Amino acid sequence: MSTLSDTTVLRQSEAVFATEVDGETVLMSVSANRYFGLDAIGSAIWAELAQPITVDALCAAMVAAYEGDPAQIHQDVRALLTQLVAHGLVEAVA
Repeated sequence: MSTLSDTTVLRQSEAVFATEVDGETVLMSVSANRYFGLDAIGSAIWAELAQPITVDALCAAMVAAYEGDPAQIHQDVRALLTQLVAHGLVEAVA
């Protein structure tokens, strides 16, 4: 997936193991045999992805939860989602 639209529905990949360590989330990609770490905000995004959610709804949830420029929050969330998708940690729901 090259670009994420507002209506793209995403969820956690079933091939990823996740655990919380000191308020942060550590992800293990079985297919890539790599570990990934998410800070507190990344962990909140990961938690939202437990159920299928649109990119727009996820961005709106983060804007509601955190102070800051909404445009910057949208940009940062999209950047993280793009990385998660590229590494196979998050997948689009058909």
